[in-house]
Amino acid sequence: MPVSPGNADWVISSANRLVMHAERAGWKQIFIKNEFLKSDWIGNLFRKSAAIEGSVGAEIDPRVALPARSSVISKSKLDAFTNPALGEELKSAGIRRIVILGVMAEGCVFATVKGARSRGFSVIVVSDGVASSRDFLKRFGLKIIQKTGASVRECSEILQHDTYTPAADGFHSASRRKSESR
Repeated sequence: MPVSPGNADWVISSANRLVMHAERAGWKQIFIKNEFLKSDWIGNLFRKSAAIEGSVGAEIDPRVALPARSSVISKSKLDAFTNPALGEELKSAGIRRIVILGVMAEGCVFATVKGARSRGFSVIVVSDGVASSRDFLKRFGLKIIQKTGASVRECSEILQHDTYTPAADGFHSASRRKSESR
């Protein structure tokens, strides 16, 4: 089920605000996209042929300000960590804390948060940077996300201080924590 246009606009707005913040703060940015095999005809039937490899639907929404230095990793399952490239890239960069936003809070976002937490990552989910096909599903998704031990914060809370980096217990000044990975 698609996300309503209004909810998509809200997520894209939060994403773009965070992209600009991340650029200023020097965060590594990794974007995940759904990309399903053409040969998965049963799955593609249920997905209404959305995000088939090589199609426009498998690309990051062009309204998202994708920085040139960012990485784009494909996934074909709910949890983005099912593509080993994600874990490898985070590990090679020494990243232990991640900020997540995206669509289908109760599905892909939850599964990726769960995957991250099971691998020992500290996670912040941007509450106004996630959406679902229905508002009650988004609320449900955010509740189950919190039960994983992830922190749920509004975009404005993250943007409050340009020099701040995410931490398990809130936000700490980057100038005090330069030795930590972002």
